Amino acid sequence: MYFMMSRQVEIYNSIAGAWTTGTPMLSKRCRLGVAALNGKVYVAGGYDGNMFLRSVECYDPAADLWTRVAPMNVKRSRMSLAASGGKLYAIGGYDGSSNLNTVECYDPDIDRWTFTASMCAHDGGVGVSVIAVNLPVRS
Repeated sequence: MYFMMSRQVEIYNSIAGAWTTGTPMLSKRCRLGVAALNGKVYVAGGYDGNMFLRSVECYDPAADLWTRVAPMNVKRSRMSLAASGGKLYAIGGYDGSSNLNTVECYDPDIDRWTFTASMCAHDGGVGVSVIAVNLPVRS
């Protein structure tokens, strides 16, 4: 089986309707999770051709710079990464031997990943979306 691992980054400008090449990531990877949070882009997990990854990188477009942040607690490839409430969520994935139903939450203020409630079941790649819900305040 062949996977295309790369450090390459492409940026889409929706106004110009064109793609440009961005600053390469620090590590090559495929099957990674990507999400935007607080004006930065995070890439997490994946596979580098030799091993499944826990590593996470953060891109700051204002500085045009990639930096490493705290790694996830477990290796994850084919997982989803979502931003909600000022935090990132790494959901499901594959660790190289089994599919994962675990979920980790990243707090950028303290640069730490913690486990949160696991999914009920998981059989493969996970797709996620975030919906803003305004719940009534009870007094």
